Amino acid sequence: MKKDKSFYGWLFVCVALSLLLGVSIYLGFSGWYFKADRSLESDLKLGETVQVDIGKNQSECVSFTFAGSYLPGEKLSQIVGVKNIDNEAELYVRAKVSVFSKVSDDYDVSIIETINWTLHDDGYYYFNSFLTPSSKANLCSSIVIGEDSSFVSKKNYILNVTFESLEKKLDVADIWGVYPITEENELT
Repeated sequence: MKKDKSFYGWLFVCVALSLLLGVSIYLGFSGWYFKADRSLESDLKLGETVQVDIGKNQSECVSFTFAGSYLPGEKLSQIVGVKNIDNEAELYVRAKVSVFSKVSDDYDVSIIETINWTLHDDGYYYFNSFLTPSSKANLCSSIVIGEDSSFVSKKNYILNVTFESLEKKLDVADIWGVYPITEENELT
């Protein structure tokens, strides 16, 4: 009995799909195993002084790697600053500090902010005056691990500090829901 040419085409497709399915299953399981074993890393290590450059109506983020061996309540020295690189615009600036991890746990971290920054209910630190062109302001001098946080000591975590800016001519209270400039700072 002679076989039709289409039989060999279907045979080839079935064999190829079976091989692809097997390879996909193998890579899926082996990739999951190796991915679950790695720690998170960023380019910066906690403790290095960092300045973030920001222009008008931008968002910039800086990330630090830190070991999970830090204890709850521990204070870590870290200076994070922001600089207005726009040559003309005065900026409203706010910042948020958060921990990124592979699991969805919400880790509690806070900062010891420098003068002119205020923490609001939305979790953002707001700069209390305008950041004038080419000027700088330090956000924090230390980062504090929350009392309720528990990190795995053999893993690394990433701490994110995100800065956002809006130019002075925009309605910041409408956009952010907060007017960060206090009267005493507005007069100066």
